[in-house]
Amino acid sequence: MKLKYIMLVPAGLLILLVLLWTVAVPVDLIRDRLESAVAGQADGNAALSVNGLRKGIFFTLYADSLDLKIDNRPALMITDFTGSFSPRYLAGKKLAFDIKGKMGRGDVSGILKLPLEGSIKTDRAELSEIPYLKRFDTGINGHVSSDMTIKDNTIKIVFNVPDLSIDDSASVVPLLNTFTKLQGALTVNDNTIHVDSISLEGEKGYARLKGSISGNVMALSLELMPVAGKLTSLESMLIGKYITSPGYYTVPINGPLPR
Repeated sequence: MKLKYIMLVPAGLLILLVLLWTVAVPVDLIRDRLESAVAGQADGNAALSVNGLRKGIFFTLYADSLDLKIDNRPALMITDFTGSFSPRYLAGKKLAFDIKGKMGRGDVSGILKLPLEGSIKTDRAELSEIPYLKRFDTGINGHVSSDMTIKDNTIKIVFNVPDLSIDDSASVVPLLNTFTKLQGALTVNDNTIHVDSISLEGEKGYARLKGSISGNVMALSLELMPVAGKLTSLESMLIGKYITSPGYYTVPINGPLPR
């Protein structure tokens, strides 16, 4: 009989915790904690809006969308969000959730630890569904897969776009619409995006983007390495003024980001 009562103790505790979660933890408090975790980052310029948040049983959260803004402009949206409490991080005094969601028709999954730490994977999300990219005067399409880690106020992103399509009718960057593959790595720290390495590939050659974007000001350079004999006369003329050495061109991309 004693064993029976002992076994009832954890079951009773679980029921109590579920009741506390369901009744005593307001949805508004959870929303405020999530939004404050993003807004409270040092020197940050990001803000998170959690829309349609609701609780499920067993410490599960649902939201219609998570909307991230940078400089008060839409940057990223995750829809059909689900967060399930992950107890394995309690030993490290971390409140953590396994998360799932959608970015366009692409999948988002990972682990998010509060106040703000974790790793998030994106699989075949449409570039056209990333609001941040729409601020550039260039149509960018394709599907991106990425791995993102968040730790110590720093976000690191490694990504790959195997089916890149760029409409640069309004762009002044030469050869941009000839690239069909994109891969690279970024680091976001405070108010600066560091372009660690971004490479582009297409039938007319290769390119590498380097530099940073800090305080909405670009300090980037695009290194072009065209394949000999692949360029039209017009394309050769457009990149001619950027020549650094035979077969190698450096295009500066400086100034404020488009509003």
